[in-house]
Amino acid sequence: MADIEELLTDTPVRLAPAAAIRARGDRRRTRRRVSVSVVAAVAAGAMGLGAWAGLVLPNGSGGTQVAGQGANPFMSDGVVQNPDPWELPGNEVLDWQNDEPLTDYPVETAPLPQVGLDTACGLWSGYADKPAQQFTSLYSGNDGARARHRVLEYATPADATAALKDLDVELVRCGVERAKGKAAGRYTGVTRHTAAQLNVTVKSWGRWIAVQETQLLPVELND
Repeated sequence: MADIEELLTDTPVRLAPAAAIRARGDRRRTRRRVSVSVVAAVAAGAMGLGAWAGLVLPNGSGGTQVAGQGANPFMSDGVVQNPDPWELPGNEVLDWQNDEPLTDYPVETAPLPQVGLDTACGLWSGYADKPAQQFTSLYSGNDGARARHRVLEYATPADATAALKDLDVELVRCGVERAKGKAAGRYTGVTRHTAAQLNVTVKSWGRWIAVQETQLLPVELND
């Protein structure tokens, strides 16, 4: 059956029976309602502090033991904390689950300034030095949604600052817009490569950076 774009041209098309057209239309409307709800839920989480409530998680949640000093907001009792799936924005709709890299050397676990999953923002290695250590968690959700949480420690605060600059350049190049004012450190938009909806939250503390990404497929890819 022809898509609406074909119907707007002079290209001859063969239409499906009326019942099939109505059924397809009902399915599309249902998918669009779900997609709008998902985007709204994720955007609401991305723009509020609640999306990152949990960087210092209660005892018992998953983490990686590392040495640290001071009031590092990304650690609790010397453990780097990665959010549980239910803490990610939009979980009520997306039902986030822990995920695994697809290959032994995945782009998904690459350091900054790599951003966007499934090469949604292309590939760029940047100019900043690589982190001294990095802790990555991957998540998958309904309708092809994906998420990533990375905590990176750099050798010096200057190295971390350089990585943040590279990340900002890459996000803007990808088509994702910076938020302003109190929402600084948050980015949201549609990626140029795949038209995925990407929401990113960036926080830093000295030599440390935490980046959380949630990514939704375009509606038409769910058809």
